[in-house]
Amino acid sequence: MGTIFGGLAVSLDGYIRSESGDLSWLNDAMAKNEDYGCEATERRTGAYVMGANTYREMAAMGGRGSAVPTYVLSHDETLATGRNTHLHSGDLRDLVARIKPAIPEEKDICVFGGGQLITEFIELGLLDELGVAVVPVILGGGVPFFGRISEWKKLALRECRSFPSGIVLLNYQLTGPTG
Repeated sequence: MGTIFGGLAVSLDGYIRSESGDLSWLNDAMAKNEDYGCEATERRTGAYVMGANTYREMAAMGGRGSAVPTYVLSHDETLATGRNTHLHSGDLRDLVARIKPAIPEEKDICVFGGGQLITEFIELGLLDELGVAVVPVILGGGVPFFGRISEWKKLALRECRSFPSGIVLLNYQLTGPTG
Protein backbone atom coordinates (compact mmCIF):
# COMPACT_ATOMS: atom_id res chain seq x y z
CA MET A 1 0.00 0.00 0.00
CA GLY A 2 1.00 3.63 -0.47
CA THR A 3 3.08 5.84 1.70
CA ILE A 4 1.65 8.67 3.77
CA PHE A 5 3.82 11.74 3.40
CA GLY A 6 3.57 15.37 4.30
CA GLY A 7 5.57 18.48 4.71
CA LEU A 8 5.65 22.20 5.06
CA ALA A 9 7.78 25.21 4.45
CA VAL A 10 9.20 26.58 7.67
CA SER A 11 11.20 29.65 8.65
CA LEU A 12 14.64 29.10 10.10
CA ASP A 13 13.19 29.75 13.56
CA GLY A 14 10.45 27.11 13.16
CA TYR A 15 7.31 28.94 12.07
CA ILE A 16 4.97 28.10 9.18
CA ARG A 17 3.07 31.39 9.32
CA SER A 18 3.92 34.82 10.63
CA GLU A 19 1.93 36.30 13.51
CA SER A 20 0.03 38.52 11.05
CA GLY A 21 -0.73 35.60 8.71
CA ASP A 22 1.34 37.15 5.93
CA LEU A 23 2.91 34.50 3.67
CA SER A 24 4.93 36.89 1.50
CA TRP A 25 8.11 35.68 3.24
CA LEU A 26 7.60 32.32 1.57
CA ASN A 27 6.72 33.64 -1.87
CA ASP A 28 9.60 36.13 -1.77
CA ALA A 29 12.09 33.34 -1.02
CA MET A 30 11.08 31.07 -3.89
CA ALA A 31 12.84 31.43 -7.25
CA LYS A 32 11.05 30.74 -10.53
CA ASN A 33 13.79 28.48 -11.90
CA GLU A 34 14.04 26.20 -8.86
CA ASP A 35 12.17 22.90 -8.68
CA TYR A 36 11.11 22.24 -5.10
CA GLY A 37 9.44 18.95 -5.96
CA CYS A 38 5.87 20.16 -6.53
CA GLU A 39 5.41 18.24 -9.80
CA ALA A 40 6.84 15.05 -8.29
CA THR A 41 4.45 15.43 -5.36
CA GLU A 42 1.49 15.81 -7.70
CA ARG A 43 2.53 12.71 -9.70
CA ARG A 44 2.81 10.47 -6.64
CA THR A 45 -0.34 11.67 -4.86
CA GLY A 46 -3.51 9.57 -5.02
CA ALA A 47 -5.33 11.56 -2.33
CA TYR A 48 -4.81 14.71 -0.30
CA VAL A 49 -5.71 15.15 3.36
CA MET A 50 -5.80 18.74 4.56
CA GLY A 51 -7.12 20.85 7.36
CA ALA A 52 -10.06 23.19 6.90
CA ASN A 53 -7.96 26.35 7.19
CA THR A 54 -5.58 25.21 4.46
CA TYR A 55 -8.54 24.23 2.30
CA ARG A 56 -10.15 27.65 2.77
CA GLU A 57 -6.88 29.37 1.82
CA MET A 58 -6.54 27.23 -1.31
CA ALA A 59 -10.18 27.85 -2.26
CA ALA A 60 -9.68 31.61 -1.88
CA MET A 61 -6.84 31.36 -4.41
CA GLY A 62 -9.08 29.50 -6.87
CA GLY A 63 -8.06 25.97 -5.91
CA ARG A 64 -11.45 24.48 -5.13
CA GLY A 65 -11.65 20.93 -6.44
CA SER A 66 -9.20 18.62 -8.17
CA ALA A 67 -9.09 15.38 -10.10
CA VAL A 68 -7.28 13.96 -7.07
CA PRO A 69 -9.61 13.14 -4.17
CA THR A 70 -9.22 15.62 -1.32
CA TYR A 71 -10.33 14.94 2.25
CA VAL A 72 -10.81 18.06 4.36
CA LEU A 73 -10.80 17.69 8.14
CA SER A 74 -13.59 19.82 9.51
CA HIS A 75 -16.53 19.69 11.90
CA ASP A 76 -18.22 22.39 9.81
CA GLU A 77 -20.65 20.46 7.62
CA THR A 78 -21.56 23.72 5.84
CA LEU A 79 -18.01 24.22 4.51
CA ALA A 80 -18.36 24.74 0.77
CA THR A 81 -16.43 22.04 -1.05
CA GLY A 82 -15.44 21.63 -4.65
CA ARG A 83 -15.30 18.77 -7.08
CA ASN A 84 -13.95 15.50 -5.65
CA THR A 85 -13.68 17.00 -2.14
CA HIS A 86 -14.96 15.19 0.94
CA LEU A 87 -15.38 16.37 4.53
CA HIS A 88 -14.18 14.20 7.39
CA SER A 89 -14.57 14.78 11.12
CA GLY A 90 -13.77 11.40 12.63
CA ASP A 91 -10.69 9.44 13.57
CA LEU A 92 -7.71 9.88 11.23
CA ARG A 93 -6.96 6.14 11.36
CA ASP A 94 -10.45 5.44 9.99
CA LEU A 95 -9.92 8.00 7.24
CA VAL A 96 -6.59 6.46 6.20
CA ALA A 97 -8.18 2.99 6.23
CA ARG A 98 -10.89 4.30 3.91
CA ILE A 99 -8.52 6.12 1.52
CA LYS A 100 -5.81 3.47 1.03
CA PRO A 101 -7.95 0.89 -0.80
CA ALA A 102 -9.69 3.64 -2.81
CA ILE A 103 -6.56 4.93 -4.56
CA PRO A 104 -4.25 3.15 -7.02
CA GLU A 105 -1.74 0.93 -5.24
CA GLU A 106 1.25 2.86 -6.64
CA LYS A 107 -0.09 6.20 -5.35
CA ASP A 108 0.47 7.82 -1.97
CA ILE A 109 -1.49 9.96 0.47
CA CYS A 110 -0.27 13.54 0.86
CA VAL A 111 -0.96 15.35 4.14
CA PHE A 112 -1.04 18.93 2.91
CA GLY A 113 -0.74 22.01 5.04
CA GLY A 114 -1.03 22.68 8.69
CA GLY A 115 1.47 22.02 11.45
CA GLN A 116 -1.22 20.68 13.75
CA LEU A 117 -2.37 18.20 11.12
CA ILE A 118 1.18 16.96 10.53
CA THR A 119 1.57 16.68 14.32
CA GLU A 120 -1.62 14.59 14.61
CA PHE A 121 -0.45 12.20 11.90
CA ILE A 122 2.94 11.83 13.60
CA GLU A 123 1.35 11.35 17.02
CA LEU A 124 -0.87 8.55 15.67
CA GLY A 125 2.05 6.86 13.90
CA LEU A 126 0.43 7.43 10.51
CA LEU A 127 3.09 9.55 8.80
CA ASP A 128 5.81 7.65 6.90
CA GLU A 129 7.74 10.55 5.35
CA LEU A 130 8.22 14.18 6.34
CA GLY A 131 9.47 16.90 4.02
CA VAL A 132 10.71 20.21 5.38
CA ALA A 133 11.55 23.20 3.21
CA VAL A 134 13.69 25.48 5.39
CA VAL A 135 13.28 29.04 4.15
CA PRO A 136 16.09 31.53 4.88
CA VAL A 137 14.06 33.94 6.95
CA ILE A 138 13.60 34.50 10.68
CA LEU A 139 10.01 35.44 11.55
CA GLY A 140 10.42 35.88 15.30
CA GLY A 141 7.01 34.40 16.07
CA GLY A 142 3.84 33.01 14.58
CA VAL A 143 2.37 29.56 14.09
CA PRO A 144 4.91 26.87 15.04
CA PHE A 145 5.66 23.97 12.72
CA PHE A 146 4.81 21.30 15.28
CA GLY A 147 2.34 20.99 18.09
CA ARG A 148 3.01 18.97 21.21
CA ILE A 149 4.15 15.38 20.61
CA SER A 150 3.93 12.89 23.49
CA GLU A 151 7.22 11.13 22.77
CA TRP A 152 10.15 11.99 20.58
CA LYS A 153 10.43 10.41 17.17
CA LYS A 154 13.51 9.23 15.33
CA LEU A 155 13.93 10.28 11.73
CA ALA A 156 16.27 9.02 9.02
CA LEU A 157 17.46 11.56 6.47
CA ARG A 158 16.57 10.43 2.93
CA GLU A 159 17.48 13.57 1.02
CA CYS A 160 18.98 17.02 1.50
CA ARG A 161 18.94 19.51 -1.38
CA SER A 162 19.95 23.14 -1.27
CA PHE A 163 19.09 25.82 -3.80
CA PRO A 164 20.73 29.11 -4.82
CA SER A 165 17.74 30.92 -3.24
CA GLY A 166 18.91 29.58 0.14
CA ILE A 167 15.95 27.20 0.55
CA VAL A 168 16.99 23.77 1.81
CA LEU A 169 14.75 20.73 1.28
CA LEU A 170 15.03 17.97 3.85
CA ASN A 171 13.18 14.68 3.42
CA TYR A 172 12.99 12.24 6.30
CA GLN A 173 11.66 8.76 6.86
CA LEU A 174 9.95 8.40 10.23
CA THR A 175 11.47 5.37 11.90
CA GLY A 176 9.36 5.25 15.04
CA PRO A 177 9.54 6.20 18.70
CA THR A 178 12.84 5.99 20.48
CA GLY A 179 12.10 7.80 23.70
